[in-house]
Amino acid sequence: MRPACLRSAPDAGGDFRQRKRIQRFSALKMCPMRTKPLASKNRIFVEDRVIHEVAVGIRTAFCFIALPALTQFCAQLIAQPQPPMTTSQYARAEAQLSRQLKADPTNGSLWFLLGVARAQLKEVDPAIEAFQKAAALDPQKAPTWFDLGLLYMEKNESEKAEAAYAHGLALDPSNVSANQNEALLLMRREAFQEALTPLERLKQATPGDVAVRISLIEACVRAGLPDKGATELDELLSSHALTLPQGLTFGKDLAAHQQTDLAQRLFEWSATAWPDSPEAHGELGLLLLKRDKSSEAAKELRQAVQLKPDSVTYNLGLGEALNRSKQYLQAFQFLQAAQQRFPDQLRFQYELAFTDVCLQRFQDAIALLEDLARYKTDSSEVQFLLGGAYELSGELQKAEDHYRQAIHLAPQDAANYRVLASLLQEQGPERLDESIALLRKALALDPRDAQSKIVLARCLGKKGQLDEAATLLQQAVAIQPEWRRAHSALAEVYRRQHKLAEAEQEQSIAAKLEDEKITKDWDIWDPHATSP
Repeated sequence: MRPACLRSAPDAGGDFRQRKRIQRFSALKMCPMRTKPLASKNRIFVEDRVIHEVAVGIRTAFCFIALPALTQFCAQLIAQPQPPMTTSQYARAEAQLSRQLKADPTNGSLWFLLGVARAQLKEVDPAIEAFQKAAALDPQKAPTWFDLGLLYMEKNESEKAEAAYAHGLALDPSNVSANQNEALLLMRREAFQEALTPLERLKQATPGDVAVRISLIEACVRAGLPDKGATELDELLSSHALTLPQGLTFGKDLAAHQQTDLAQRLFEWSATAWPDSPEAHGELGLLLLKRDKSSEAAKELRQAVQLKPDSVTYNLGLGEALNRSKQYLQAFQFLQAAQQRFPDQLRFQYELAFTDVCLQRFQDAIALLEDLARYKTDSSEVQFLLGGAYELSGELQKAEDHYRQAIHLAPQDAANYRVLASLLQEQGPERLDESIALLRKALALDPRDAQSKIVLARCLGKKGQLDEAATLLQQAVAIQPEWRRAHSALAEVYRRQHKLAEAEQEQSIAAKLEDEKITKDWDIWDPHATSP
C-alpha cells in the first residue's frame, strides 16, 4: 500500500444434488477497483512518481524557512524589499553572497543563504555544496539539514536525504514538513516500523489532518501491527473527521491490499454515518460478497440499487449475491428485469444463465449461454458454465467439448482441469489415466485445491494406489477441516488399508460436522473458487 499521508480524497428451486453441482459458479467475484494515488494541495507525500512535485515542495519550504532572512539581506544589497523575489534578484543575491563569502568563508549563515538562493535558481548541486558547508560550520541549525534533505530527495538520493532528515529532526523533532518527508522516505523503502515515529509526531502536531491518520494506519498494517492499525482506525472514526469520499477511497485501498477486516469496519461506519449513500452500501455489499457473506451482501446491495438504480456494478453485485446466497427465485426475477434495463451488459445474461442452472432450467441456460458464446468467444467462464449445463442435462460429449474449450481459453485455471477430470473418471477405467494427468495439472496450478485432491484421491483409489490417495486426503482435510466429505473419503481409504482405528476416528469427525451429501457434485463445483 502506498503512503497516503497528506493526500486529498478523490472523489430456489432444484434438488440438493443439482444445487451443489453449480455452486462453483456462485463464487464469481467483482474485481476490486484499484484506487488512484492521492495528493494534497499543500504537501507531497504519496509515491515515487510525484518526485517532480516534491521539488515544488522544496522551493515552497525554502521560502517558508529562509526567504524572510534572505529577502531582508537582499533588500540591503539591491534596495528592492518587495516580495516575492524574481529570478534575476536571486541571481544578483547569489553573486553578492559569493563575493561576501570570499571575504568571510567561515560564515555559516552566508553559506546557508547562498544555498537558498541557488536552490531557487534550480542550481541543485551548487545549492547542496553551499548547505553542506553551512552544516559543517553550524551543525546545530536544523533548517540546513532539512533543506539538504529536500534537495537530496529531488536528486532521488534517498539514503542521503534520510541521513539529513535524521540530523535535522534530532534538533527539531516537531518540524511538520521534515516529518512528512522523512515518513515518505521510510515508507518508500518499506521501513514501515521506522515510519511510525514521524507519522505519530505528525498526528500529534496535526490531529485534524485525516491524510496523516490514514498514512499512520497504513504504516501500522504494513509493519505487521494490525491491532494498532485497528485502534488508530477506531480513533479516526470516532473523531468524525473522515469525509465520505475519504472513507470510500481508503476502504477500497484497504480491501485491494487484503485488509478486509479494516475495510469492512470502515465501510460499515460509512453506511451508518451516511445511510442515504448508495456508494457506502454498495461498497460494503461488494466487500461482503468478496468475503463470502452473501446474504449480508445482498441486503446492502439491494439498498444500494434502490438508492442508485442505474448502477451496473451494484445491480450485477446484487444478482450475484442472490445467487450465491441460494435465493434463486429472487435472483431469477431480479436478473430478468435487470437484463431488460441493461441490454448491453452481457454479464446479466451470464448471471441469469447461472440462475437457470441452479433452478434446473438447463435448456433455458444452454440457450442463453450458446447465444452469449457467440459474442464472448474468448470467455472461459461461459464455456465452463455451458459445459456444466450440458453435463447436468445428460449431454456428456458436449459437456466434454466445452470443458476442453474452457481449458484452451484459460489454461491457468485449475478448476477447468478438475471438472473435465471429474467427468472423464466416471466414464470407465480406460479414462482414469487422462483424469489423473488433468488433476495433477490442476494441482500444479493450485497446490491447495482441496477439491482436486479429493477427486485425484478417488481416481488413485480406483487404481489401488491407496498410499498416495491417503496422503492427498490428509492434505485436503488439513486445508478444509470442516468438509465432512474429505473426512469420510479418508476414512474409506483407511478402511481399505486396514487402519481401522484411524478410519473410525475420521468417521467420528465426519459425523460431527454439518451434514453433506457426498456426490460427484462436490468434485465439480467448488463453492469457494473465484473467477479470474
